[in-house]
Amino acid sequence: MILKMSKVSIIGPQRLLPEVMACIYEAGVLHIETTPERIKDTPYIKRLSLPPEQKNEMMELERVTGLAKKTIDTLTPLFVKLPPVDDRHKEAGVHEAKRIIEEISRSVDNVDQEIRGLGHQLSLYARYEKILDTLSPLIAMMPESPFKDYTGVTLYKREAPLTVLEESLQRMTEGRYELFKRDIDSEIMACVIAYPKEFGPGIKKLFQEGNISELRMPADLADMPIRESFKVISEKRAALPFQISALEKRLQRLAFERYGELVQCHRIVEERLRQMEVSSDLYGTKDTFFLSGWIPEEALSKFTKNIKNRFQDRVILGRIPPTDQERDRIPVVLNNPGFLRPFEVLTRFLSLPKYGTLDPTPLLAIFFPVFFGLILGDIGYGAILLLASLWLRWRWKNRELLYNIGCVLTASSLVTMIFGVIFGEFFGTLGESIGISPYINRSQTLIPLLILSVVIGGLHISLGLLIGVIIAMKRREAREAFTKLFKLLFVFSLFTAAASFYGILPAEWGYVFVLSGSGIILVLIFLEKWIAPFDALKLIVNVLSYARIMGFGAASLFLASIANRMATMPESVILGILLGIFFHLINVIIGVYAPAIQTLRLHYVEFFDKFFYPGGIEYKPFGKGERW
Repeated sequence: MILKMSKVSIIGPQRLLPEVMACIYEAGVLHIETTPERIKDTPYIKRLSLPPEQKNEMMELERVTGLAKKTIDTLTPLFVKLPPVDDRHKEAGVHEAKRIIEEISRSVDNVDQEIRGLGHQLSLYARYEKILDTLSPLIAMMPESPFKDYTGVTLYKREAPLTVLEESLQRMTEGRYELFKRDIDSEIMACVIAYPKEFGPGIKKLFQEGNISELRMPADLADMPIRESFKVISEKRAALPFQISALEKRLQRLAFERYGELVQCHRIVEERLRQMEVSSDLYGTKDTFFLSGWIPEEALSKFTKNIKNRFQDRVILGRIPPTDQERDRIPVVLNNPGFLRPFEVLTRFLSLPKYGTLDPTPLLAIFFPVFFGLILGDIGYGAILLLASLWLRWRWKNRELLYNIGCVLTASSLVTMIFGVIFGEFFGTLGESIGISPYINRSQTLIPLLILSVVIGGLHISLGLLIGVIIAMKRREAREAFTKLFKLLFVFSLFTAAASFYGILPAEWGYVFVLSGSGIILVLIFLEKWIAPFDALKLIVNVLSYARIMGFGAASLFLASIANRMATMPESVILGILLGIFFHLINVIIGVYAPAIQTLRLHYVEFFDKFFYPGGIEYKPFGKGERW
């Protein structure tokens, strides 16, 4: 159901605004509305501006909030296990919360920067991996000498022939050089050249003129001899992963020890920032402020009492009747009993209903499990789904979305098992082998089940149209109400005519209702113009769409039967069992996915558009409210 809301306005002196906002925030039930344009344009009314010191505080809070979010994003992937509950900072002041955020962020950022720096070094040294592996044995072969220099070069075999390089070195050093070479791959060759130090400048010039790539070491090793550089790179390549691992463990420890504290302090700072943002968006006169908002009817009395007790007559709280223009801007609170609440997740998948219309959650709670069970209808598959849903609820009991989905699947699995008993199906035809007798054999009653599915569709859509008529009348939309009423009569005429032609009702009734259906289309043309014939055709298609209940149910049964036959084909019993399990597992996956999708489609496409008004505004109370 949708809670009834009341609109209230609060007027008071500007000097009490911080106290009033704190009181509203503590109550946590008022959805503050943006100031309407008609008030903004009123003479002597202007937007309230914060004092300079509060503006500075607001900028500081925005900076700290951004810092906290960045740190939380860093720690969240590492936050594996919830640490012991620590309420020390639950009531911490804003200044204390800011200090803690700064401290934790600084510690996390320092470790994170170290990890990034070492990771950059490791990726840099990894670029030398192939050359290092190639040249290290060559360098080890070279005799050490304080009078010699060593230079590494890479040559593209086709562009810079080795013989040309050797001739140039022979001529320049008069044969006083050594060259060690090894192929890196089919195109590139690595060489290490040893030569007397006095020939260094000339050889460097030779490399530049010959467009020969001299091996460049990383910047932090550029001044080292090549032999020492290679040694350092080898050592760091081996040591850096261990250093990075140690820092990552340190970061994980920070996440475990201080994540909850960080989130709590971030919430405190964010709450204060939210209060200041709302205050800066209010309007008033030179000395007064004005705000309005929406509050659940059942919370109004207590909220009014709190304001009056705290501020006496200095702050005026009044109830304002909403205008027709405000009808679609009233925030929506879905408030269903505990056993229905999990089905709200199916409503929210589409959109919130507008205020003053119908919350379809109770209808979903009735029809979704029934349609799902009709399609799957198997004791064995229902039992597997029940176990899976119970595990989902246990494993994700702190994740509202997943827990609610688990509850929906639990209800659907129980209905599936009930229909499995009616159909006598236990992993398809395996039920017959263990003595389960069907009350209705789906494999032999496809046509009656098809007719039943279409009848269910007609009743379901008729219910949607009836609800649509009631809602349209409630919203004072007379034309919409009459349109849906005549569509309901058109569906009734269709089914009555069909019953007459099949002999359920007298045959002469069929012609009467065919004529009445034609007359209804003429009325709809008057109400909806040229779109009426298409809407009439759409209604017929909508009703026939419910045939998918029988179709997908029969498909599930036949797939289960095929799985059982596949299990008996191999000569090996073990192989047959494995094949049967495999194909039944495939059918379980399809059997859960298909009924869920098809049932949602029947509701969202065929059923909801008869009465559902999407686009409701979500109720977002200002403050710490948790009940709604």
